[in-house]
Amino acid sequence: MFMSPAQQMRTVPSLSIPGRQQEIGRLQAAWELCRNGRGSVVTLHGPVGAGRTELLDTFSEFADSDGAQVLMAAGSPLEREFPLGIVRQLFQSPHLAPEIASEAARLIENGVAVGPAPHWSSPEGGEGGSRVRPTPQVLHGLSTLLLDFARHTPLLLAVDDRQDADIQSLEFLLYLARRIRNARVLTVLCSRENMTPPEPFFDVDLASQPHHERIRLRLFGPEVIAELMGARLGEETARRHAGAVHDLTGGNPLLVRAVIDDQEAGGGHPDLVVGENYRRGVMNCLHRVDPFALRVARGVAALGRPAESSLLAELLLLANDSPPRALYLLHAAGLFRDGYFRHPSGAGDLLAAMRPAELAALHRRAAGLLQDAGAPAEHIAEQMRAAEGQVRAPWAADGTAPAMPVGGTQAPEPVDEARRPESDHPQDVVIQCVPWLPESGPDAATPSPRQQRTRVRHLFWHGQVDEGVTGLQRYEAEHWADPGAWSRLRDWVRYWYPALLPRTGAGPDAGRDRPGGTRATPPDGMGVLTALLDGLPAPDAVARAESVLRESRLGDTPVRSLTAALTALLYADQSDRAARWCAAVTNRPGRGHDATEDALLAALTAEAALRQGDVRTAEEYARAAFQQIDPDRWGVGVGFPLATMIAARTALDRHEDAARYLAMPVPGAMFRTPMGLHYRYARAGHHLAVGDAEAALADYQECGATMARWDLDHLPGLVPWRIGAARAQLALGRPGAARSLMDRQLKDLGLGRPRILGMALRTRAAAAESAERTPLLERAVQALEISGDQFELSAALAELSAAHGALGDPAQARTADRRARHLSRVSGTAPAQPGDDELSEAERRVAELAACGLTNREIGQKLFITVSTVEQHLTKVYRKLGVRRRIELADLRELRRGLAG
Repeated sequence: MFMSPAQQMRTVPSLSIPGRQQEIGRLQAAWELCRNGRGSVVTLHGPVGAGRTELLDTFSEFADSDGAQVLMAAGSPLEREFPLGIVRQLFQSPHLAPEIASEAARLIENGVAVGPAPHWSSPEGGEGGSRVRPTPQVLHGLSTLLLDFARHTPLLLAVDDRQDADIQSLEFLLYLARRIRNARVLTVLCSRENMTPPEPFFDVDLASQPHHERIRLRLFGPEVIAELMGARLGEETARRHAGAVHDLTGGNPLLVRAVIDDQEAGGGHPDLVVGENYRRGVMNCLHRVDPFALRVARGVAALGRPAESSLLAELLLLANDSPPRALYLLHAAGLFRDGYFRHPSGAGDLLAAMRPAELAALHRRAAGLLQDAGAPAEHIAEQMRAAEGQVRAPWAADGTAPAMPVGGTQAPEPVDEARRPESDHPQDVVIQCVPWLPESGPDAATPSPRQQRTRVRHLFWHGQVDEGVTGLQRYEAEHWADPGAWSRLRDWVRYWYPALLPRTGAGPDAGRDRPGGTRATPPDGMGVLTALLDGLPAPDAVARAESVLRESRLGDTPVRSLTAALTALLYADQSDRAARWCAAVTNRPGRGHDATEDALLAALTAEAALRQGDVRTAEEYARAAFQQIDPDRWGVGVGFPLATMIAARTALDRHEDAARYLAMPVPGAMFRTPMGLHYRYARAGHHLAVGDAEAALADYQECGATMARWDLDHLPGLVPWRIGAARAQLALGRPGAARSLMDRQLKDLGLGRPRILGMALRTRAAAAESAERTPLLERAVQALEISGDQFELSAALAELSAAHGALGDPAQARTADRRARHLSRVSGTAPAQPGDDELSEAERRVAELAACGLTNREIGQKLFITVSTVEQHLTKVYRKLGVRRRIELADLRELRRGLAG
């Protein structure tokens, strides 16, 4: 490569890592091209423990000392759902010019919107789905900032753990990659090899760029290991043990350094020490490599020897192509050799971390499969002894399990219920919410099928998804002869975790008897609910849900079936029917008063009342739901009654109370369930009510993106996110965006959803020109009268009164206003009394300062009140003065008079 005299005189910093000379050379070559105006994208990838982060950090320090501006970020599984998270990290570099960081923050703040999924993204929402995406403005604006900066200073973008990056940031990185070919910008992306890349087509699109280069990090050979050992332990030790260390680690850099640490800790022992550092390193790699690879490693450990991939697939209930890919990753990382662990401690440590009952079941299943495959008798006996040892171990459940047949297809004998040990709790209840599981048996070494189903639900309920999947697959494999039972269990899981299992579609028999059932079995409420989610028309779902409720007798029908049917009525936008059936089930003769059932029915009654506009009743029953069962026992279902309470307090203008409920801790796994949608939607409503429309819009859009990913966007009765998003857009002064959202909602809305129709028409009217407003509001009133939602109807009538007044029809305006005031009293919200439209002195002071352009925090500091109090005053000011946003306050004459005075 030709170098100018100026380049020849430049002092290039040294860059050296043992064993990485080739990779460093390629990175330095890319950096020299970047300095000369030839930008590129380099992907560093390799197996777990290969040292990608070390190489990236060292190269970043090199580039920084060579005059580059280095922007760094790292992906994380915990932040994968955080839009533009990686981009935010890049622009939060402490060395970035303040004006660039400030402009980037402004662009990012409003940088995403719901739109068609990019062509390269994974099709979770199905063909034609939508996702939260960066807007064209933010893509152009942020890339322009970087390209302009790079004209003066070469730029390095270093992103670690790219496989855990959010999709919005990946879209930005692709957008930027297409524009840096003639710019002084080098992007280095580090990613770990795994079986199931979340966005595989990102790599395909990136690879099509001519200025993209892939660098795979190799494992160390014996020579590099000897060099590392010599520097730490001396040349003699290196010569003696380098080959053994390579055999033990496969050259995995993380494990090589761990073994060297063990030798130092061993105090110069003449033999090679395999100690705690190595064992921790192996466990670290196994738990980071890939979830499927970890499961295959457990299966191999349980078998105690290498196994055919077909046997592993059957043992672990995996697809046939999964074990070969998992074994490739385990070998590529140096963890396996010839189909088994390089050191037996890896297998032992992996099995020691499993629960005894789970491990015993795995050994029993292995014994059956080995017998079916004609394996040697000693291998089968070995598995049975291992299973027996787990059952009889002192840490396992008390008692001896009944003998387990060796054959792989016969189900275990049921446990004698009369011999079960008594629980610490009289009813031993495990709470499951909407649709709930009423009871759970105690831990037993060989559980009955019913207990196994209970345990699976319990695991999912407490957010232990991986363990739940394993339990579900084991249950289906062991009880395949009872398809009705496992089909209902899968329906339950599919409702709670919509993205976890494949959708089956809603056929004509959806929600009816399951395979293997008889006509004497009443329809299953959970089948009706999942069929509604799969696309069963709402009128059909309502008819079948009411059939479940009519035909069932509470004594012999699982509560989860009844609550699932009630949930289906709510999601089908039939809250009036749901409310009547809640009362009928609650007051049914002969029903006992179990605390669990009472709490579940109270939560459903509260939500039905809220959707009927009966806010006081909703608040009362939501409180009762928490009185029956402590919040920390609601599991991932806590979002349901919590959302109802937050929405009720918000409707009553008790925003500090709502904020306190929002401050309650909730399980992270809740956001993988419909309960997370309910919670996020209620939180958005609170944000909108206290004047934070930006935060509200973000929550509404995230609801929309989640429903698109789960293929539930056809079901606005779950959460009508478009209506909320349109109202937030109106609060932000964007009527065009609100109209677009409502036109889409009205176009897609099917029959039988009067409440959603009324809400959409009311919102569409607010975004319309004055001449269109009255007919839209009249249609909204008609629909809301049918739905029975008194709160929404009251608001629509108040807006219709204002519309009639604006058109010069005072008689119609008075009629609508009287009805609105009456319904306001009926719904439990504060009635509009004479004089209520006048601002209090405190409200006027806050309004005047807001009209001057002060922020809520500045107003609070000036008046010595909290920000929350400022928000409450402004909410009342907006309602009394008939304005929707802050900027309109400055145009009001009465406030201008106050300001002038």
